[in-house]
Amino acid sequence: MHNVPVYRYAAVIAYNLARTPGAGSAIFLHVGDGQATAGCVSLPQADLLKIIRWLRPGSDPVVTMGVL
Repeated sequence: MHNVPVYRYAAVIAYNLARTPGAGSAIFLHVGDGQATAGCVSLPQADLLKIIRWLRPGSDPVVTMGVL
């Protein structure tokens, strides 16, 4: 997460928390830079900040991806 500005703001999307071998490591919600990610979900910084402000611990939010 040292790749600033992409990880200037980020949140962890719970994935493979049991560390099951071969199931991948982690997926992050982070700032987009117009490039493809390595499996993460990226958004423009302003949109990401809206989501981070909305998130509440324990609320079990769901990330749904699709085309608008």
